Amino acid sequence: MGVLHIRLLGGFRTERVQGLPPAARWTRPGARTLVKLLAVTPGHQLHRERVMAVCWPYAELGAAQRNLRVALHTARHALEPELAARAPSSYLVADGSLLRLVPDTVRIDADRAEELAERALSVGAAPELARAWAEFTGELLPEDRYAAWAEPRRARLADLRDRVGLALATARLAEGCPEEAAATARRLVEQAPADERAHRVLIEAHLRQGRHTAAARQYEECAAALAAEHGTRPAPETVRLHRVALGGRPAPPGPDPAEADAAHVRLDWARSLERSGRYDEAIRVLRDALASYGQQGRADACATAAARLAEVLARHRTSREAHAILDTHQPTPHAPAEVRAACRMARAMALFHEGDYEAGLGSAREAQELIEGAEGAEGAVPGDSDGGGHGARLAGLLARALAQQATCNGLLGRFDDAVEPAERALAAAERSDDPALLATVLSVLRENDRRAGRYRQAVAHGRRALALAEQQGRPTATAFERANLAELRLLLGDTDEADRLARAAVELAEPFGGTVLAFALTALARVRMAVEPEAADALLDRAERCARAGGHRQAVDEVHAARAERAAVVEA
Repeated sequence: MGVLHIRLLGGFRTERVQGLPPAARWTRPGARTLVKLLAVTPGHQLHRERVMAVCWPYAELGAAQRNLRVALHTARHALEPELAARAPSSYLVADGSLLRLVPDTVRIDADRAEELAERALSVGAAPELARAWAEFTGELLPEDRYAAWAEPRRARLADLRDRVGLALATARLAEGCPEEAAATARRLVEQAPADERAHRVLIEAHLRQGRHTAAARQYEECAAALAAEHGTRPAPETVRLHRVALGGRPAPPGPDPAEADAAHVRLDWARSLERSGRYDEAIRVLRDALASYGQQGRADACATAAARLAEVLARHRTSREAHAILDTHQPTPHAPAEVRAACRMARAMALFHEGDYEAGLGSAREAQELIEGAEGAEGAVPGDSDGGGHGARLAGLLARALAQQATCNGLLGRFDDAVEPAERALAAAERSDDPALLATVLSVLRENDRRAGRYRQAVAHGRRALALAEQQGRPTATAFERANLAELRLLLGDTDEADRLARAAVELAEPFGGTVLAFALTALARVRMAVEPEAADALLDRAERCARAGGHRQAVDEVHAARAERAAVVEA
């Protein structure tokens, strides 16, 4: 049989050490795309519906199903030419409604690169970083550069590659090897011309070699790339190196207003990146903004940026990283109430994601008290006084604090205590002029209605939240709302609509993995329990893996609740 090696970096190809080599040419493009799709997907398994939607998006259902059967047959025999008729494949199998690559017999180069990169970044030593860096042998599937189904994995790998490369270049510089550091940083700049951190390593490497003119030219290249791609200026540390390159000219006295504006632009840019599902990029941009404020000596601006970064880390990395950022960048004793409230809300989100709902509730209440005690709050409603500026931000923070309290109370079983804060959150969210926040609050109201058995009112809130998420172009929020609407439709007995919504949720969530996919898979499992119990079990198995990978306690609990429902169906 032998192990099958699937190469995705630098272009798709397959290899086997034992047995006949896989086919060099594939007779059906859909079969090749099927294998690629499974290989780039976290967990390497997909629903048949998802495969058909990608490979044959405009075909009728019957035609798509026939195409899939032919593609499966072709792919299995292309990967394993000696496979006998009707014999099971060693590499590509069907498990109910799922198609998957067999983990014991299939090795994928992108998986190994990702694993080594994460390990090297946690260790931080140059030898491990160099080994991981060597695994990034090319772009993920360059022949499918514009395929939407490959983009999330491509972005994830590109971010890991850049982080490993930057860490390696920095380590080489610290070891006194500027030539090696420059070689690595130069490759990073070629791949991402606006990566300021790589430019900075190159500038410093030139300076250590006495090449001041080259360092100055590198700064100019960096400044031009940042202006063209992001409309920002180099950070203070980069400017400092430039001054050294020019002969050590002193910096002008006082803070640089232009740099403060550039950091603020980064915060706005990060918000757009997060809402479009580009979480790794958002984290990088927020780290840059945090570093920029740190260079300017603006402690409270650092605390604000740290709060934003901590929330993204809690949602899409780990709550441990979020707590570490908040502990490192705390607001000063005399910081504005808005800054302190933002930090308390970030702490509440980190606690919520790790399942400490009681502590998260307390932190959200502290945020609410700070907001309501802010200047201008007494006798006036935040958001009414200044045409949507400072007051609108306070209204948004108040809505988030109240919505978080409602969510935590609901998860703690205090359903009556969840009602008032959710209703107050809605009023504040509508004043904040933030459609994404309004969608979040509507989701909380939907859950309150569902718990109270008001399913049709819950559907109304859910539809409104879904419409806002779609209008804002927020893919993970859209998938989450579809999954919840699917479960509501199931409760109302509309199984066809429930199935459609759940499948659409899984399809949209699939590229992102983690928590949102866990919720979507759980919803689809609930829909399929009565008619396809084995498929439901497989869905829940995968949902639990996704939930645990995302570190989201509520998602794990939701999977366990669905398993209990499945057991009740079996007993009945």
